[in-house]
This record gives sequence, C-alpha cells and structure tokens, in this order.
Amino acid sequence: MTTLRRILRGLGTRLRRLGLDTRGNIALGFALIGPTVILLGVGAIDLFAVHTAQTRLQSIADAGALAGAPALALATDGAAARERAASFVAGAMSEWAEAPSFDATYEIVDQGGQRAIHVVLRGHRPSFFANMLPPGGWNFSGDATATSLGLVPLCVLVTGGSQTKVLHVRDDGKVSAPACMVHSNRDILVEGGSITAAAVQAVTSAEGSISPEPGSGAARVDDPFSDLDLERNRGLDCPIRAVLEPLKLTAGVTRLQPGVHCGGLEAAGTSTLILEPGEHWFLGGHLIIREAARLEGDDVVLFFDKASKFEFIDTSLVRLSGRTSGLYAGIVMAATRDNPQDFLISSDNVESLLGVIYVPAAQLIVQGNANVARDSAWTVIVAKALKLNGSPSLFINANYNSTNVPVPDGVGPRTGGARLIE
Repeated sequence: MTTLRRILRGLGTRLRRLGLDTRGNIALGFALIGPTVILLGVGAIDLFAVHTAQTRLQSIADAGALAGAPALALATDGAAARERAASFVAGAMSEWAEAPSFDATYEIVDQGGQRAIHVVLRGHRPSFFANMLPPGGWNFSGDATATSLGLVPLCVLVTGGSQTKVLHVRDDGKVSAPACMVHSNRDILVEGGSITAAAVQAVTSAEGSISPEPGSGAARVDDPFSDLDLERNRGLDCPIRAVLEPLKLTAGVTRLQPGVHCGGLEAAGTSTLILEPGEHWFLGGHLIIREAARLEGDDVVLFFDKASKFEFIDTSLVRLSGRTSGLYAGIVMAATRDNPQDFLISSDNVESLLGVIYVPAAQLIVQGNANVARDSAWTVIVAKALKLNGSPSLFINANYNSTNVPVPDGVGPRTGGARLIE
C-alpha cells in the first residue's frame, strides 16, 4: 500500500510539473494545426493549377472555333469546319505537357440567321487529395462559338422550287466562275458539261464534272432581293393596239428613251437599238434581238412583266451595263415575281451583261454556241432555274472594283475573317 501511494504521489508530481512547463506547447500546437496549414497550402496550389488549366483550355476552344469558322464560307454541311476545329484542338492539346484528359464536341449552330461553329472542351484532372476534394477530381470546360466573316462572293444563286434539275448543265455547256460561288437551293446536275468556280454548293445534291469538289447539305440562301420593288409601273396599262403591234427594227440606229414599252420590240437585220440611261419597262411583249442586230445600253435596267421576256439569238450582239445609282443600282435585268417565262440566250455575241440578272420565278436558258458575258467586269445571276444546253460558255467574272456599277447587298463581295460570338 505504501509503495502504491509512493508511485501515485510521484506520478502526480510529474503531471503537475508537466502542466507548469510551457516548453512543449509549440510542438503540441504545431502537431494539431500543421496538417491543416499544409492542406490549405496544397489546396491553394491545386486550385491555382486548375484555374490556369481552365484558362488555357478556354483559349484553345476560342482558337479552335476561329480556325474552323472560315470553312463555313465554303462548307456546305459543316463537316469541313468541324474537321478544321478538331484538328487545331488536337494539335494544341498535344503540345500541352500537362494537358488534362478531355472530350470535345463540335456543332454547327445558327446565330441570327448565320451559321456558326460551337466548340465545347470538357477537361478533367485528378486532385491532390486522391480525388476526394472535390469528389472525383476537378472538372472544367472551355466553350466558344465563332462565325465566318470570310464569305466567298456569291455570283450564281438558283433559288429553286419543287422541280428537280434547277441548275442543269448538259452536253458541252460550261459555267466558269473562278472567283466566286455557285449555289443552288435545291440540286446541281452536270451531264456532259462542267462547272468551275471558287466554290460550288447545293442544298440537296451536286453531281457531275464540278471543280472544286462540290458540297451538299448547304444551308439555304434566301433571295437577297426579296424586298426589291418590282411593281413600280405595274399599274400602267398598255393600249391594245400597242400590244398587238410590237415595234420591229431592221436597219439603222434607234435610241429608246427610258419608260414603259408596250407590246414588245424586235430588232433584226443590221439594226442597232440603244437604250438610253434609266428604267425600261417591257409590258405585254417580248424583247427579241436576232440576226445581226445590236442591243446596247449603259446605266440601264430592263424590267419584264409576266407576259414579257428577252431572247438574244442568232449572231446578235448585246452589251448592257446596269444602273449606277438609285433604287435599282447594280441591277441590269429583272422580271416580276409572277413571271414564269423562259429567258433565252443563244447568241454567241452576248459580250457584256454587267450587273445582276434577277428572274426570281423564271428560268434562264443558255444554249447553242453562246459565249456569254466574257467581257463583263462582273455578273450575278439570281434565277429560279438555270440551264445550259448544247455547247455554250457562261462566264461569271468578279472584278467588282473595276466599274462604277455597284454590287447590291447580299451578293458579290463580302467581308473576310472570323469572329467569336459572345
């Protein structure tokens, strides 16, 4: 018992001394607080690394979207844009020494009526805490959308309808548009001839000898002139006698003042018809230029109502340039929206059609040995259908800055580059 008391007394003395001794408090405190401080420091480093990785991933997403967007100017189904974006991202990630694991999506979306590419990169990396904080590790993403501003000039637009073969090149017909784009809102079919352009695309299908490789599945292009006033002189009536007796020219030079021309006009033989600058409205009859006749006019626009059309045939020579100012600036020939006629060019001397040929409900037919528009600085065709038969050559030049005839909005040159969409 005495021994036990002595042992207990000694233990109590030691405990009191330990309580009065402060030399071990620092060590005990560090033992308790140190791990927390270390964890906080490691966590801060981990969080900074994740923030840096997310910033870099976002930069790669931005650059990938910008790399793919220009292809939307030519791409028809979006595949080229997606491939370019994916290729850029893959290259950038391969150069990242400590890149996170990631998955990517590349989607073509609509942004205010214009196609854009949406790139989403989802990154993942483990945390320093065995993926417990946060659970499963760190997840972060880069999200970017870009649209193309580098649109190839649009110089042939076939608006189409329910019928097939809306852009149809047969036999030895040739369409050459080396600096601009040929687009069909339905199909393109080349049977024996060829189409050569800066870009060729169709909403449904494109088949035949076409260079470069055409695209299908294109986004539909709306009529750029749907708001153009084509009813300006529709309220004017032509006298019945004027409709029944079209004007016929066989020789000499005739100058025609702008205004309403009733019943049609036919120039044949060696006659020359010169259209004075302004608006020429052909109502109730056709404009036919045949044999060795000539049709000339600068700063003019020719309109055709539902009962009218033009025919340039035989060896006739045609030189026309569109309006330089006013409501119809840039337009050289147009048909009303209820005009379903077939507009025909078969002359081999249609040297210049400078401006827009706009026949929204009609068909433009180029046939025979016609050699069309080679000397035009630029030409744009917007038609419901375009067909080439025989061995004609249709030249669509794009020298927009070499003339004072302006190019209307919606066709011709468009701005270049690509931009991110916020």
